[in-house]
Amino acid sequence: MHALSGYLEFPEDRREVTLAALREVTTRSRLDPGCVDYWWAEDVEQPNRFRFFECWESLELFEAHQAQPYESAFMEEHVSRITGFDAHVLDIPERRSLLGG
Repeated sequence: MHALSGYLEFPEDRREVTLAALREVTTRSRLDPGCVDYWWAEDVEQPNRFRFFECWESLELFEAHQAQPYESAFMEEHVSRITGFDAHVLDIPERRSLLGG
């Protein structure tokens, strides 16, 4: 599996626009083939810092997701406004439930 985690910080005056964009990109990303997990959450200690995690069945399916027109539009319209960021790639050999299922 291929995963990414990190955060993006956005300007406070664009908060509502940012939240709407994050909702839309989340909804659409979760429908892409190979999406195992995808979410955004605001950092409880840093307003307007949004942490993300996304996990894909393979690098190829992640790359197909990145090539989607809605993903390109999000990057062009919103990521260009970030005021801070960090991200990490995680290669995960397997996934299993702690509940045994």
